Amino acid sequence: MSLFIRSYKYRMYPNKEQAAFLDRNFGAARFIWNALVANFNNYGTDEYVDKLSEVQLKKDNPWLKEVISYALQQKRMDFFEFMKQHFNKKRKKKVGRPKFKKKGVSNDSFRLPGQCLGYMKAFNFERNTVKIPKIDKPVKVRFDRTFSGQVKSATISKDKLGHYYISVCVEEEIQHLPKTYKDIGIDLGLNDLLILSNGTKFQNPKIFRETQAELKKAQQHLSRKTKGSNRYLKQRLEVAKIHKKIARQRSWYYHNISNYLVRQFDTIILEDLNVSGMIKNRSLAKSIADAAWSTLTTMISYKARWYGKEVFQIGRFFPSSKLCSACGHKMTNMDLSIREWDCPSCGTNHDRDLNAARNIYQEGMKQVHGLLSEELPDYNRGETIRPSWFLNQKASFDEAISNPIGL
Repeated sequence: MSLFIRSYKYRMYPNKEQAAFLDRNFGAARFIWNALVANFNNYGTDEYVDKLSEVQLKKDNPWLKEVISYALQQKRMDFFEFMKQHFNKKRKKKVGRPKFKKKGVSNDSFRLPGQCLGYMKAFNFERNTVKIPKIDKPVKVRFDRTFSGQVKSATISKDKLGHYYISVCVEEEIQHLPKTYKDIGIDLGLNDLLILSNGTKFQNPKIFRETQAELKKAQQHLSRKTKGSNRYLKQRLEVAKIHKKIARQRSWYYHNISNYLVRQFDTIILEDLNVSGMIKNRSLAKSIADAAWSTLTTMISYKARWYGKEVFQIGRFFPSSKLCSACGHKMTNMDLSIREWDCPSCGTNHDRDLNAARNIYQEGMKQVHGLLSEELPDYNRGETIRPSWFLNQKASFDEAISNPIGL
């Protein structure tokens, strides 16, 4: 059991007055960010203000005093953290210059610290409400699950459909899952989303491709509307609904896969793919983006940390597809169209993806546990023996502790 920061996201149902107040906070947070960006762009001129803060901006903009001051403070801290990363020379991926935030382009949000919400006092799970500062009545929330621990922060957001959400970051203890004493290698693909080294395959639902005809039709209707008209705004919501549907379907499927993997295996070995480079291939870009490998691997990684499991990634230059998992022969060239091949050295027939998963497993076991390929068969046969052996050893140890001899 360990302490982790875990996020819980719930749907909010504010009334008209509460929604209007939340919208003013979204606008105020966006105003603070844009003011800080404009001040940064004025560096070196007479208009630049050193250490500009929300306190100084409130003097010229009295309406900022009507919103939650914590939200403005957090947005200012976000900007300074962004600038710290912008000037950090040790970052592998450089952060560009700060940009202005435009209303309606992205989801609106503002963050509140845990102390602002009384850490846990603001949340009433029995009545399904949360108390937001400067709002008289508690806001209705749909709590589909509860949490315990210290609330670090809460982010209130609004998506393009006009739905309000609250995301709560909680520091809590998470119970580790029981050990299974099983390891697995995983190859990521497009025909099948995941191919496990034990032969299990997870189908790629291709959610975006299945929905793109509906999305195309909705976007065509949107392009015919006069921008800013009521019909334009109504059709824009229809487009947003389709995008939301795609995201929810993918999230549901990936959560189920990641939960299965961390429950069934102790060590999960993945390949480190250069997705940003692969997506430049125009013929595969849409399929790679639809597969969302990075989203899936991120879910597997953080759930493994939660539940006491281990995730290991092998180098991206490891030739998993070109190696024969039986004898180690390396093919000189192999086109992507080849899905099945015979090893010229030992004659073994290989399914391309399954062979890659087995090679990933062998390389991972070699780097993690120091096991050679010829030692893996004995190690794999012991998967059914190890759990019962460890349980018997634990039972013997517990019995010895409870019934000491010679004391």
